[in-house]
Order: sequence, then structure tokens, then C-alpha cells
Amino acid sequence: MEPRYLAMYPFLPEASQYLKDNGINLGDIINSGAYAQARDAGRRRVMEALVDGQISEKVFTNDLEIMVELLSYVVARIIVSCVGQDQILLERYSLAEAQLVQARLENESLDFAIDTANILGLDIVRLNTTEISVHFSDYLKNSSQMRSQEWKLLNQVMDEGRVELGQKRLARLMQNAVKSNIMKELPLPVNDSIIEAFAPAIELVKVEIEKRKAQFEKESYGKVSFLRLPPCMKEILDMGKKGQNIPHVGRFGITAFLHTIGMTNEGILAVFSSSPDFKADLARYQIDHITGKSSGIEYLPPECATMKTQGVCYNPDSLCNKKWMNHPLTYYSSKGKKKPQKKKPEPKESENSA
Repeated sequence: MEPRYLAMYPFLPEASQYLKDNGINLGDIINSGAYAQARDAGRRRVMEALVDGQISEKVFTNDLEIMVELLSYVVARIIVSCVGQDQILLERYSLAEAQLVQARLENESLDFAIDTANILGLDIVRLNTTEISVHFSDYLKNSSQMRSQEWKLLNQVMDEGRVELGQKRLARLMQNAVKSNIMKELPLPVNDSIIEAFAPAIELVKVEIEKRKAQFEKESYGKVSFLRLPPCMKEILDMGKKGQNIPHVGRFGITAFLHTIGMTNEGILAVFSSSPDFKADLARYQIDHITGKSSGIEYLPPECATMKTQGVCYNPDSLCNKKWMNHPLTYYSSKGKKKPQKKKPEPKESENSA
């Protein structure tokens, strides 16, 4: 396989073999001055994923740029592993890598996309010049996090247990496969010498993570009591905090819910700011519409039954399972009520008292 393809798809098995064949080992990548440019590129790769939610596309004009791009992936994974089990970083980094793969695969030949999908473990069969089919089990595995109706299995064209897809939808499905694989692999085992070698980059990443966490807490909650939130809304907020994509019905529900219990539109905007597909202008427009600022209609969040139907009823607890519990706002209100305290019995007078 051409080195250019290995740089674009560095998770392919041929990529590591290519580095071995060229005599490049981990020790050189970490310590040699010859690979300083690759280490800088790897640091930028992680920071782009963390700060921007995406890794910028590169144009390769020579062999050096191809090698730097390939090694930047190796270095990025090392830096992420050195930081450790931080969910925000792991989610944002793995998703940014996966989105870059998706964008690239959409412009490759269908044969290349099929071969790559097979390497990722998907059972793919070519149907014609523009379409493929994937086994329904692989489809379900890699579309389970996509909540929109267009991805539900019952809305797909199926034949003998196989789902028919075009190349763009295949690339989107593969985004989830790449993300899942990266999440399973990271963090890699690293020793003290590796951590020491990348100490400045690690510190830079940790500072950014803490800044994002602090900003999220400061702008999001305000006077809202997190302890009173129903499990579904906690989960949606947590998804935003981790930089995960929030389903459309979840975005609507959390926006209407937070507005109703007193959060400002700016605070709600901050909730979505960590999402990988965040677009400030679009998010602000949708928030202003749902809260009535631009539409004149203040929407209420969906009832519990609707949340269940739409697949965003997460982690119901004992209060959720009460017969009278039918709305997230009812949950929040109920949690806010103080339980009546039992009166302490007055002490009896002693028989010996005067």
C-alpha cells in the first residue's frame, strides 16, 4: 500500500509494518531529535481534537510530510495514554480521529472503503457500482449510538439479513467502528520514562481539560441543582460534558428542561459547546427557538413516555418507576420538596422533679 494511504489511515495493520520496515522504533520516536517535528505534530493533533473537536486535514507534497503525518498518529496516542483514563480526552480524541477517517473515506473508491471496512471487522458485500450491504448485526453494533429515525434498523432496506447502504452512509457507520476501536485500545501502557519525555505536552493537555471542565461547570449549572436532575437529564448533560454527540431529541429535551428550571440561554449554549459537531450560530438559533426568545413559544420538555419511545430515557431509578412519575419536571420538583421532619417527643417530667 502506498505510504500516503498509510498516513491517511494509520490504524491499518500495514502502517506499523511500514514503520518497522523503515527501521523506526518507539525509542527513536520518543527521544531522537530527528523526530522532533513528528512529536510536535502529534501534540497538535491531540490539542486540535480536544479544543476544536476535529483534526485538520493535511495535504502531503513530499515523503517527509507523509512520514510526519503517520508518526503524528503514533505520538498522539502516546500522549493521550500518558494523560490516562480521562473520559473527556478519550471521547474527544477518538471521535476526532474517527471523523477524519469518515471524511477521507467518503472520497475514496468504493473498493477501498469496502476493504477498510472489512479490516475493521464489518461484514461487507458489494452490490453494484454505488451500493454495498452490511450484515445487520454489524449495522446494529455500529449504529446503536445514532438515535435519529433514519438510522433505525426498521427504516432500512434489508435483504436476507443484510442492510443496503451507499458509500457515505457506510463511511458514517465506519466512523463509529473506528471510534470504538480507538476507545478500546486506549490508554496504552506507558512507563515513567515515556511520561517524562512528553511531560510538557501532557501538562498542556491536562490544563486544557481542567479549563474545559471548569468552564462547563461555571457556565452550565448556575442556580440549577444538579442533585435534583432526573437520570435522563443527568446522562444527557454528561454526554455533553464528555464531548459526545447528543441525539436530536435529547438536545431538545435538555434545552427545554434547563430553560424551564431557570438556566439562561448562555448556560444552555455552554452545555452543547463540547459536542464534536458544535456550531455556535446553529445551536444558539435552536436554543432561542425552543426557549421562546425568537419564536414566542416556550416549549416544555417531552414527557417520560416520549423520552422512552425516543430512546433517551437513561438509567431510570426508583423514583422514575413510581406510578405517578410521568415527566422530568415532576422528578425535579419532587426532589426539591423537603421531607417533613418528625417531631421529637417532649421529654417526660421526672417523678422526682419538684
